Amino acid sequence: MGAAAKKLVQWDPTDIKAELIKKYPPKVARKRAKQIMINEALENGTPEITANVRTIPGIITMRGCTYAGCKGVIMGPTRDIVNLVHGPIGCSFYAWLTRRNQTDPGPEGPDGENFMNYCFSTDMQDQDIIFGGEKKLEQAIQEAYDLFHPKSIAVFATCPVGLIGDDIHTISRQMKEKLGDCNVYAFSCEGYKGVSQSAGHHIANNQVFRHIVGENDEPVEGKYKINLLGEYNIGGDGFEIDRVFKKCGITNISTFSGNSTYDQFATAHQADLNAVMCHRSINYVADMLETKFGIPWIKVNFIGANATAKSLRKIAAYFEDQELIDKVEAVIAEEMPDVEAAATEILPRTGGKTA
Repeated sequence: MGAAAKKLVQWDPTDIKAELIKKYPPKVARKRAKQIMINEALENGTPEITANVRTIPGIITMRGCTYAGCKGVIMGPTRDIVNLVHGPIGCSFYAWLTRRNQTDPGPEGPDGENFMNYCFSTDMQDQDIIFGGEKKLEQAIQEAYDLFHPKSIAVFATCPVGLIGDDIHTISRQMKEKLGDCNVYAFSCEGYKGVSQSAGHHIANNQVFRHIVGENDEPVEGKYKINLLGEYNIGGDGFEIDRVFKKCGITNISTFSGNSTYDQFATAHQADLNAVMCHRSINYVADMLETKFGIPWIKVNFIGANATAKSLRKIAAYFEDQELIDKVEAVIAEEMPDVEAAATEILPRTGGKTA
């Protein structure tokens, strides 16, 4: 154990807290002090940690901003769109390993692109902030195209870009015309626009609807066609939902946006029904799909076996097809014994535990 570590062991927790916040400016230090609790000092019950408050723009935290909601939450799970962050390299932290989004590797061959775990950035430097970064953005889009020939490149603005006024939308439009076979579009999702992720969700979903949905009219094969909205495949839950859909004979054209692809978004307008899971993050997309393409929507919930069974029955009831209704009931009857067996084994081990 080093000398510094030994010193910390001997310190009083109050001194350690003081040392932690000493590096901050006074105003920030006062706010940070409320967010650090000393467990050893709990004599009068458990105090409330002042963490559930609005993030302070400019202070890096694990809590999201508008850019994080746009890039990390909505567009991050789409595997074959090159996501290009226009800004300092630090902003690209949200492009990698901050969420447990998972995706299929995709098919081999020309339709098997997978850029999800890559991190692309224009890496803006001081001189770019002073003189503008539009030329650098053009070069980055061209380089990404030359390297990967993707179907689509999405450009994300970070705080400095909004402050200096780089016209990312014009650059994207010009590069789309130049490249011809690559859909290039941009998101004005500067982090300072909101200190929660919700604004980023709206910006991302609106641009996906404007630039991608409806672009591919090639017929999608299958019966009982749906879109699943508000499912982000955190930890791979979307894989299991898709497995059950296929077992029931339900065709999931696209998921917004877990385990998603460009072509799935582009053909989403061919669905017969939209099933909305996370109502708060995406219900307005369901409204837009209904207004423009006439696709009705219902609420569903695939969190838990009983809720999943209820949602499957709700989807089957919408189509009013006895074949689908019977198939759904058969799948539920087949799946539930395994669920009940797992619950019987695991629940006793969780009794009395709070974490």
